[in-house]
Amino acid sequence: MLVHKGMFSAIVDWGDICSGDPATDLAAFWLFFDDADARQAGLNAYGLDAELRLRAMGWALSFSTILLSTGIGDNPRHAQAGREGLKRLLQDF
Repeated sequence: MLVHKGMFSAIVDWGDICSGDPATDLAAFWLFFDDADARQAGLNAYGLDAELRLRAMGWALSFSTILLSTGIGDNPRHAQAGREGLKRLLQDF
């Protein structure tokens, strides 16, 4: 994620350039954005349909669950990121 003057400005994804399902990248909105309006604005700007949104939410659920389960034992930051991702998904579901 790129930030300019304290504001989100872009997402750079070097790993998936020109390949893969964009839903995996869009899952980042639930992992990084606390504000529901900001999440919705970003998703709207992308122009996703209902099917892509559900896939993105599925990926966010997977990533959040992995972060929570692997972080509970010895990585509080990962565990917290997983909890927050799950909370945001529930808010938007």
